[in-house]
Amino acid sequence: MSGFYLMHRGWQDNPAFNNEPFSRRDAWVWLIETANYAEGRWSAGGRTIVLKRGQLCRPLRKIAEAWQWDEAKVRRFLSRLKADAMILCETDAKMTLISICNYDEYQSLADDERRKDDATATHHRRNVDAHKKEGNENKEGEESRALPGDALPDLAEQGVVTPPANDNPHEPAKQTKRGTRVPDGDLPEEWAIAANHAREKHNMPLLTKRVLDLRWASFQDYWRGVTGERGLKADWLATWRNNCRDSRTERKFPPDASGQGPSGKPNRQLLDMLSSNDKY
Repeated sequence: MSGFYLMHRGWQDNPAFNNEPFSRRDAWVWLIETANYAEGRWSAGGRTIVLKRGQLCRPLRKIAEAWQWDEAKVRRFLSRLKADAMILCETDAKMTLISICNYDEYQSLADDERRKDDATATHHRRNVDAHKKEGNENKEGEESRALPGDALPDLAEQGVVTPPANDNPHEPAKQTKRGTRVPDGDLPEEWAIAANHAREKHNMPLLTKRVLDLRWASFQDYWRGVTGERGLKADWLATWRNNCRDSRTERKFPPDASGQGPSGKPNRQLLDMLSSNDKY
């Protein structure tokens, strides 16, 4: 894990932490928190000391009071930090000057400012792209298309970066097949054969061309009069086959006697004639 987090100065003075001696971690955080963030002056013991960024100056007694340690323990801890190159420490009879080593690593906002600059640049770029897209969509009669190759130098001069060719373009999602209106024209011959095949499977008498044509004309008239989505079909052949098996259509357009064999069963000879594309 990298980076850093910010804490408000004085957070350790919260009543929730009162009357609790510092741990070594608490003492280290207190040093960083108390150190000067920028160069400034510190008055103590009747004299003024110029402190640089990352420095603090306190009597050893005051540090011991803040940490709720004895002075000997404070000296030992500061000596340990100094030995580990975490601080530089100078002590006289009254004051202890402490310099936090690598203070910028703990308190520098350079990375944070850089991230803010990057976020601002990204936001600006997206706004520019959005305005360009909106302008293109408002051009009437124009379609979005790739520019010819000889126009690329002009784009480069304008500062527009052209993306590399994509050898694996994204395939558009497949659209669901929409329905259509009932077909116009005469009954296709293969549809006539399909109708009689469907009737044969249900042991129904086969239909002659005359009866099929009458049924087809009635079928077209009915569906032309149906409006809206209900009048659209994705598979008109299936709808036609269902119509040719419908008992209501059967009563309106009964098959000719030539469509029946003995005992009212389908006339197989008629179906063979239809399948061989003979006229009937």
